[in-house]
Amino acid sequence: MRKMGEWLKAMQEEMKTLHENHTFELVKLPKSKRELKNKWVLRLKIDENFSQPKYKPRFVVKGFGHKQGINF
Repeated sequence: MRKMGEWLKAMQEEMKTLHENHTFELVKLPKSKRELKNKWVLRLKIDENFSQPKYKPRFVVKGFGHKQGINF
């Protein structure tokens, strides 16, 4: 269970950073449009010099749903 808590903490920090950097903007979705699909990519970084592993989550949008000039 400890690992799950570590992942949640790291994911919350990532969302906080994305919000502070104005990476995205939440807007009301028009009726004729669908939302972009997204997912979390989780990576556990283990370094020989550190005793604690680093939990590195990334929140990404699945790229095949983008349309140039509309979604990005």
